[in-house]
Amino acid sequence: MSVEVESDLIKFSYGKAHASVAKKGCTLVSFVVNGDEYLYLSEAANLSSKSSTPVRGGMPLIFPAFGKSYLESLKTVQQHGFVRNMAWDFVIAEVLTECTVARFRLSHRQCENEQQYKNWCQFYGQPIKFELSMVFELFSDRITVNTSLVNENVSELEFQFLYHTYFRVPCVRDMYITGLKGAKYLDRLQTRYRLDTSPMLKVEEQTDKLYKLGENNREIDILSGNYNVRLTASDNLSDLVVWNPWKEGADKMKDFEPKSSYRNMCCVEFGAIEGITVTKGGRWQCQHTITII
Repeated sequence: MSVEVESDLIKFSYGKAHASVAKKGCTLVSFVVNGDEYLYLSEAANLSSKSSTPVRGGMPLIFPAFGKSYLESLKTVQQHGFVRNMAWDFVIAEVLTECTVARFRLSHRQCENEQQYKNWCQFYGQPIKFELSMVFELFSDRITVNTSLVNENVSELEFQFLYHTYFRVPCVRDMYITGLKGAKYLDRLQTRYRLDTSPMLKVEEQTDKLYKLGENNREIDILSGNYNVRLTASDNLSDLVVWNPWKEGADKMKDFEPKSSYRNMCCVEFGAIEGITVTKGGRWQCQHTITII
């Protein structure tokens, strides 16, 4: 059980579990249990806090906008927001009896020179004062991520949120995702709404699906040989994205390397995409856990 600070990378462990978080975007870039890595990270990913691009892989944080947002308050904010581009503050890491905890923080003060933050503020006609915190709890067989947002001054602050997690799998064609049966989804490639009637989802082509989760979809399993994980999240994260760029998409991304690695990853992402509103002085919180099964 240890904590190491290596410039822009914070490494911490608990028993046979190890995790690494880049200050860039407060991005969880590695989660290892018993020697097995469960997160995908592009070989071209730049973890420097000074990089102009977000980290390709791991668990980037999507905030305050998902995609090119349809919400009026977020239309001028770039795709997937800006906090994944920011250098977060590492606050503290503690080795406790039951887990190791690492805390990070980002506030409006660090974003004042960021153009996308300024674009977001324009809608409200004033600087948005906020504080985001991320707390990682590493156990021997799982990692839990706790996120909270405090709205300090806007009467009603609107945003979208997503854990954009890239999972590493031995072979995506041999992977199954369970727990989505009965959920409605939007196939974003075909712009069609459908109902998932299968007990298992296979990814065998370019995929971009947005699910609306019901009460029977709160445990999502990724099954791929000996790499099996269970995903859970707080009830206020009722949207889930399944994404793989496949060959045609990977070829278009400069920082996706090697290009063939789409075969060894799949994004499965809990979030709140319809939009959340937090009143002045209010706090919004959510939680996401990845458990090895």
